[in-house]
Amino acid sequence: MQVVCGRLSASTSSPTLPPPTLDIYLRSKESVVLTCHVPEGYAGVFFMLYRFKEKVDSQELQSDAEQVLFTVRVKEGDSVEQELYCCLYKNQQNLYSAFSPYLQIEHLKASAPTSSIPSFPPPVLSVEPSAGVVKHGGMLSFSCSVPALPPQSLSQSNSSEYNPVSFLLLRAAEGTGSTSIIYQPQTSQVSNLKPQQAVFSVGPVRGGEDGKYSCLYQITRNIGLVNSTVSNKVQVTITEVLPVPTLVLQQHTEVWHLLCLGSPAYPGAVFSLYLADNNLPVATHHAKVIQHQAVFPVPVQDTSVALYQCQYSVLLGTKWSNSERSFPLAVTKGDPPQSSTGSEWASEDTATKTAHPLSTFTNQNIQH
Repeated sequence: MQVVCGRLSASTSSPTLPPPTLDIYLRSKESVVLTCHVPEGYAGVFFMLYRFKEKVDSQELQSDAEQVLFTVRVKEGDSVEQELYCCLYKNQQNLYSAFSPYLQIEHLKASAPTSSIPSFPPPVLSVEPSAGVVKHGGMLSFSCSVPALPPQSLSQSNSSEYNPVSFLLLRAAEGTGSTSIIYQPQTSQVSNLKPQQAVFSVGPVRGGEDGKYSCLYQITRNIGLVNSTVSNKVQVTITEVLPVPTLVLQQHTEVWHLLCLGSPAYPGAVFSLYLADNNLPVATHHAKVIQHQAVFPVPVQDTSVALYQCQYSVLLGTKWSNSERSFPLAVTKGDPPQSSTGSEWASEDTATKTAHPLSTFTNQNIQH
């Protein structure tokens, strides 16, 4: 039922924050614990619970919170009753949210058995590295934590009934969005007064582990295993570890060039030439599909010495992966470099100097 709660009272301002959601956290014979949860990216310091249009409870907090719990007493009688609840929150700037949609709670007959499937609160999923970005061959560590039950709920129910027996880590694949179960470890029984947690280690990653991860836990009931609400989603991105390119100063038919050598495993890459410490490239070149190198004319220099680096980018699937930059190569105005080695380039004799950290070469053919 998605009827919107009544309007704000005259004592509050017009709503400027998005509405929270109100869900059933736990349900026992005598009471229902409700969770009022704010949208992602928001927080509240004052929460109010309404039954239809009447405020029945509120909580004022000392610091920001994403959710609070309200306990509602359950009535028993000779007829089926329905009650509508909603909630709202206020932030530290005294801005109010809109009301949540109504949540309908039924009070069954005293003689009627409760046949509804209980609803359990979602766990919280986090990952290390915290940004969710890991290089090929690296490890991911997921933590799926279950919120602790409020003390008033524990006093009204058998807390052992709410111990998870297993956790599931789920992954929604990139592109298709299909969800698959990754791991299903067993958990140890721990006190419900403390948050329960399952840790999943994924890796070393080899690619294909990209996607949005979530988790849930399972609790045993007479009807069998019951799943909790699914947790928040965590984005994971796998980056390829591309070999570092090599930048050399090379002469061909008395013209000097900068040659960036990539990896033979990644032909057809996009090469970029940079001045060291600059984020924008001086030049870019898309290599042919059978080549793993790019040739750049030596740029006109404004200084006597310039440091250059190169980098290449490869399209892997639907994402671009960038190599690290090469070691800096110093190019100095003046006489041509004295080549100590020879190599072949385009089947002709060339003179080449290889880039090493802060290697220094001179070039008389740079025009200024």
